[in-house]
Amino acid sequence: MSGRRASQKAKRRTAMLAGAARLFESKGYAATTFHEIASEAGVGVATVYKYFNSKQGIVIALLEPDLRNMLGRAQRVLERPHSDPARSMVALLSAYRNLGGRNWASRELLRLTVYPGIDNASELTGLVREAESKTQAQIRELLKAHRDAGRLRRRLPLADATAVVFALLNQHFAMYLADSEMNFTQMFRRLARCVRLVFVDWRH
Repeated sequence: MSGRRASQKAKRRTAMLAGAARLFESKGYAATTFHEIASEAGVGVATVYKYFNSKQGIVIALLEPDLRNMLGRAQRVLERPHSDPARSMVALLSAYRNLGGRNWASRELLRLTVYPGIDNASELTGLVREAESKTQAQIRELLKAHRDAGRLRRRLPLADATAVVFALLNQHFAMYLADSEMNFTQMFRRLARCVRLVFVDWRH
């Protein structure tokens, strides 16, 4: 493929994703059609199908770069963690707080990824599992670093502690998605308080 053709394909893909994002934000995911996305991007419907196959495919294309950025920010926390275990865990979770970018700010798109349904399991479930697996791995890595440094109990079971922190994260996201009156900052402050509480019993 020539450089010019590759550039044109990249621009076309970017235009379709930008158009879909605008429509998802203004109309909602469920109400947006492929025809509308095509019209917004100035391409034919067949072109949208060729690039993305389904609306779930568009959601994945929108969210994957944001997921990479989110995990990258968390990795930088792991590279230079605060000496206080609870404070460093809150910092790690804070790297996830905006979920990487503006596309994750939509509660509707978050519901699609946090609670993938039967009809989209073959596509969105893969993204969800990747996000969960890598998030848990980062939480475990931070816990292990503090345990190895003697800041947490030597016999602290890392698998169980990781499960507790990850469960708190999921619980608070579910709470945020269910309560339209709760904003993200309120949710995260409550999550941070709960995380600090569990570390009281885990310290050396």
